[in-house]
Amino acid sequence: MAVSLKRVWPAFAIPTLMMLLLQPTLSFGQERVLRVLNYSEYIDGEVLTLFEEETGIKVIYDEYESTEEAWAKLKVGGAGYDVVIMAYTHIKLAIDQGLVRKLDKTRLPNIVNLDPEMSVNPADPMQEYTVPYMWGTTGIAYLKTGVDDPPTSWSTFLDKNFLEKYRGKVSLLVEFLDVVQAAMIKLGYNPAERRNWNDDVMDEVIRLLKDIKPYLVGFYGAGQYMPELVAGRLYLAQAWSGDILVVKEENPNVEYVLPEDGGLYWMDFIVIPRDAKSIDEAHEFINFLLRTDIMARNAKAVLYSSPLKRDILMQYAEQTNDEELLELLENP
Repeated sequence: MAVSLKRVWPAFAIPTLMMLLLQPTLSFGQERVLRVLNYSEYIDGEVLTLFEEETGIKVIYDEYESTEEAWAKLKVGGAGYDVVIMAYTHIKLAIDQGLVRKLDKTRLPNIVNLDPEMSVNPADPMQEYTVPYMWGTTGIAYLKTGVDDPPTSWSTFLDKNFLEKYRGKVSLLVEFLDVVQAAMIKLGYNPAERRNWNDDVMDEVIRLLKDIKPYLVGFYGAGQYMPELVAGRLYLAQAWSGDILVVKEENPNVEYVLPEDGGLYWMDFIVIPRDAKSIDEAHEFINFLLRTDIMARNAKAVLYSSPLKRDILMQYAEQTNDEELLELLENP
């Protein structure tokens, strides 16, 4: 005699049974996925492939040009991203507003490789929310074949009489804080002093930027100014140091100047957004990025400086006979 399921289980239990039957398919058959958001041109693509091969985790990787883009996504909980690499400038605000998660350091054994001096983050003094990624400087790139009087300071570079000679061949960064800081230096204000960040100074900065805007081709991120410099269509650009080292490999006529009146130093950090779903995978990825061989790959690819202990990287370079890495470490 056939047994009716309804006679054995109450009707309300049927949906529960169906869920239990389906659960193995949902849990064990589901692909592990990690969504990462990073600046453009800021990772070795092979690193992502290696991570996928080693872990079986599929990486969905997106890029952005301006910190404001990343900040807009963080403000809504991360917009579906599990890992975000972003500038120091917005870290404190992100922490204060509860937009990023605390990291589980027990899942990040490779943090022992970090140089304590290079890992300092005043916005996160206990390093509970952030891990350093790379550091570099902001300066001026110029095309030697197009510029006969290369600027050595922000004062010259942001002078409209100088820019007039190169109208339509000059770009400033889309990262507006870098632009404001350079303008402040040109106007005689030290951006490192809090008292200079006031309405009167900002009014002066705005007037300066309005005066020079007609001479600019635009406000560019790395994904825009790098190919334009390589092609020789852009003569002058406010730029980030590592990008120009990469550009020089394709166009040796491009040079980089750290302005004598104030080079801008910065560091970028890795965070996990508040609403990230793949928490385990995010920690796996961050720990992977902190591995010596992976940091070495990234440093060589993007030509920015690694926050790892120099002696660890040097030892790795010597053991692997990596002359490219040795040269990079000797000329940071």
